[in-house]
Amino acid sequence: MNNAPAPSVSRRLGALLGGLGLILVFITPFVWMVATSLKSNAEVFDGASGLAMLVPNAWRWQNYREIFTLIPFGRYLANSALTASASALLETGIAALAGFGLGILNWKGREHVRRLLFLSWLVPFSVVLIPRFFMMLRLPDILPCTDFWTAHRVVPAGGHGMAVGRLLGLDSFFTLVVPASVSITATFLLITAMERVPRQILDAAYLETGSHYRVFRDMVLPLVTPTLVTVAFIAFLSSWQSFTWPLLVTSTLSMQTATVGLKAFQTLHSTQWPLLMAGSVVLTLPSLGFLLLAQTFVIDRYQLSELTEHRI
Repeated sequence: MNNAPAPSVSRRLGALLGGLGLILVFITPFVWMVATSLKSNAEVFDGASGLAMLVPNAWRWQNYREIFTLIPFGRYLANSALTASASALLETGIAALAGFGLGILNWKGREHVRRLLFLSWLVPFSVVLIPRFFMMLRLPDILPCTDFWTAHRVVPAGGHGMAVGRLLGLDSFFTLVVPASVSITATFLLITAMERVPRQILDAAYLETGSHYRVFRDMVLPLVTPTLVTVAFIAFLSSWQSFTWPLLVTSTLSMQTATVGLKAFQTLHSTQWPLLMAGSVVLTLPSLGFLLLAQTFVIDRYQLSELTEHRI
């Protein structure tokens, strides 16, 4: 029998108010961003404070139309979606294979490789940024037929030509996707998840199949699906919001991503804040949608995993 005293009404009320306060702290910047996206550029600096700062005098919904007419924002979004989706798939696949090799398989030198990976985890991104840039820049030069890899390509789409950049080097989807698709964080997440798979299940699977590939595909991947979804979401969000790398490796408008394209609303002497905030709102929506879908899936899979463990 549980004799623990029930929490008092005042304590419950305090916890509720504290939770609401945290919600307000986190949601207020987003509300301000949405409100700013619906104002005129002059109204942003009219000195309003308090609630008036969050409520536009005149709701300018045309700001969302203008971001697609003043710049090729639709093309930027398509580039971001393609880059982020490819990065998420590639990073998740590479991390899953690395996690299986470093978390499940036993081979000589495995621990040394894991230590090296951990040490590379400590190297900041700014240190490898310039070397990575020059590697991608010089990559076509070490291959035969350099002009084949560096020629800008245009494919027919809807009766019009659509520029798709180069195959390799700068202004290419290869450079936007591949260099950032090896994540030490994702690898260690999947190593940890795969090490939690009971060894008895793995031994039984090896006795039945005798194949590393089938054990990886049919046994390990279904059991670590929540972690796979988490890794895919982090990879998608990281690529979707990336600014520095796309800014460095793209020089043509047709290959820019949405985060880089938004700088068109910022000039040396002025910034069109309503249009910039409208573009930021549009960029935020896919991330929120992906988060809600991934969260529901992860919760369902964890519940299923718990039920499976109890049955076994």
